[in-house]
Amino acid sequence: MRLKTLKGKITFITVTFTLALAILVATFSFFLFRSFALQSQISSTEFNLQFIGAKARENMVAIDSLIRWCTTNTVVTSYLEQQDTRNALPTYDRIKEEVMNNLAQSYVSRIILTDIKHTKLIHTGLWMSDSKPVTTSNVEQVLPVSFSENTGWNHIGEDPFLLKDAQVLPIRRVITRSSSPEVTGQLYLAISADLILDLIKDYQLSEGSHLYLTIGDHFYQIRDNTFHLMEKPQFLSKEFETSGEQTTVGTIRIGGKNQLLITCPTGFQDISLSQSLSPNEVRFERTLYFGLLAAILVFVLLFGILLTFLLNHLFNRPIAKIQDKVRAIAHSDFSSDPSIEWDDELGDIGKGINDLAGRLDSLLERRISDEKKKQELEYRMLQSQINPHFLYNTLNSIKWMATLQKATGIAEMTTSLSRLMKNVSKADEPIISLEEELALLNDYFVIQKYRYGGTLVLQNLIDPAYFSLGIPRFTLQPLAENAIFHGIEPKGGAGTVSLEAHQEDEKTVVLTITDDGVGMDEKAINEIFGNTGSPAKGMFREIGIRNVAKRIEYTYGEGYTLSLESKVGSYTKAILRLPKLTKEGKPWQPN
Repeated sequence: MRLKTLKGKITFITVTFTLALAILVATFSFFLFRSFALQSQISSTEFNLQFIGAKARENMVAIDSLIRWCTTNTVVTSYLEQQDTRNALPTYDRIKEEVMNNLAQSYVSRIILTDIKHTKLIHTGLWMSDSKPVTTSNVEQVLPVSFSENTGWNHIGEDPFLLKDAQVLPIRRVITRSSSPEVTGQLYLAISADLILDLIKDYQLSEGSHLYLTIGDHFYQIRDNTFHLMEKPQFLSKEFETSGEQTTVGTIRIGGKNQLLITCPTGFQDISLSQSLSPNEVRFERTLYFGLLAAILVFVLLFGILLTFLLNHLFNRPIAKIQDKVRAIAHSDFSSDPSIEWDDELGDIGKGINDLAGRLDSLLERRISDEKKKQELEYRMLQSQINPHFLYNTLNSIKWMATLQKATGIAEMTTSLSRLMKNVSKADEPIISLEEELALLNDYFVIQKYRYGGTLVLQNLIDPAYFSLGIPRFTLQPLAENAIFHGIEPKGGAGTVSLEAHQEDEKTVVLTITDDGVGMDEKAINEIFGNTGSPAKGMFREIGIRNVAKRIEYTYGEGYTLSLESKVGSYTKAILRLPKLTKEGKPWQPN
């Protein structure tokens, strides 16, 4: 296979590029996927731990507020400070009511309130029915008389009064007098460990991964719906960035194995949740990568061999035939060759070459014919320039003859007609200024005033600031013509055509042409724009209402057009919406 041939170059480039790209993609994908997979698993674990921690924090905060209430409420402190027990029942009811109103009531397993000498006792909670009797003589098991400092939220233990196995978070508080720091009572709460276990009962853990709870200096593994105390591990290294500012990810050694531990604080005291990722989840086999590379090399080699045979069959022979046909055309052989019209893309090229060869003669003939037509058209254009020149001279002669004979009306009409004819012939300026368009309309009105004996009035209320606005040539004249012939003339009396302009928004100027003629109904308006009515009758019959609307839309695009508003027997108003552009296409600003 020669590399100088097109087939050789395509094969070499394709195989080389495919091999390099496959190796690059495989390498990049391997390391990228490894990093992303691990980071994704860490982020997912972090989110789950944060969610559980947030729910647990809500319950812990609710319980903490219950503890503060019990240690500061005047009903409780008054009961403990008095010498007798006459207010025991109201105090019990008040405490029970507060527990029932607490958000975490279902986790308050036991609450015991006693004075410092253990002569008074209030006991309530969810586990009373499953417990041993709690009396002033055995309450020392949870509240020793010597106990005088607050403890709690620092470990998980057992409830000595409970008849069944269940773990609790024991919390002890001292109660002081309302007026001094003297201790007058003690408070014990047994918070069910279900406060946390309920949140993780549906938590899915892969094999080798575990959940942990850290409370103060105690480290527990959560296994089989139970907390198991363990020695607190030390981080071997800390790595990976996380979305949580206080979340830590690092390597620890547990059970003789290095594991990745993700720890998220609950946000309540020194309590945090952790999850370990097993080595099986973060280990990637390199043999898989090298096996993938070997498979890619074999695939690319077979691909190159197959590509060589396919290119020889599909391209070499057809291209050689097409080259022969192109050389024949270069030597003026325009005959068709059906053998190069295959049923594929190269066959399409062959058909195109045959079509090209078959059309060259007719193309040359048409070119000669077009040159002749072009010469004839140029001749006619030169002659057409003579006709308007002749008409202008003739109209000027009539004007001077009327002036000499003191027929001022004829002179004025001839002058206006001359200017109108000149404007019609200026096809090279499709957009003119509003001032020029108004001058053209004024010339037209001069002629019509003489025709109707002065009963027509053109009322121009447009501010001169709008005169520099651009407008398509012969836009106002067809609208004024329609107002005269179809609005004022059928009325059979004097009439007025009024012109106004205002800015509609930052991009649009609105021009209105209003007549006080007979008006028209909605059906007539729809016929005009629906191309079902009769053509407009005016000086230039080919220019009508629809023509104006289409020219504006073609010139300026959607949103700029002509609309009609009318009331039978009252008026007709033509509304033009034009962009704020000068005739040169520059942004228009009021003078």
